[in-house]
Amino acid sequence: MYDLIVIGGGPAGYVAAERAGHGGLKVILFEKKRLGGVCLNEGCIPSKALLNSAKIYEKDIQGSDYVE
Repeated sequence: MYDLIVIGGGPAGYVAAERAGHGGLKVILFEKKRLGGVCLNEGCIPSKALLNSAKIYEKDIQGSDYVE
């Protein structure tokens, strides 16, 4: 029997599970992939958009190298 079940090991989930465990609760955490969630392991949507824009801008600058 568990005192707390946490679904999702993202930034809020794993911190909640850790704090509850330190508080003496018996906790189980379920995560489909890796602890930390998408933000920690793959990058949040805003940073992905910024990186993609930078790549497009870089290709645009280098485009003149391929024009005769």
